[in-house]
Amino acid sequence: MKPWMFRCKDVSQQVSRSMDIQLPYFHRIAIEMHLLMCQYCARFRRQLIMLRKMSRHIDGNQSGAESISKLSKESKERIKKSLRSRL
Repeated sequence: MKPWMFRCKDVSQQVSRSMDIQLPYFHRIAIEMHLLMCQYCARFRRQLIMLRKMSRHIDGNQSGAESISKLSKESKERIKKSLRSRL
């Protein structure tokens, strides 16, 4: 691997870190180059951005406890059943 190129694993970690801190200029350029060539990492970045926007929207509208209390009893049971089947 060349020093100016990142692998997908590195890019996904750096994209995630970039949501919290500003990365050095060199890293941002290398990541952008990788994202231009790799549709999977580009999709991962779009998904992180979407999740971030959604969480901010939910945070601004209501707390998580309020949204859970609004679920019907049947919905709560389906969620519990689904979570148990995954364990």
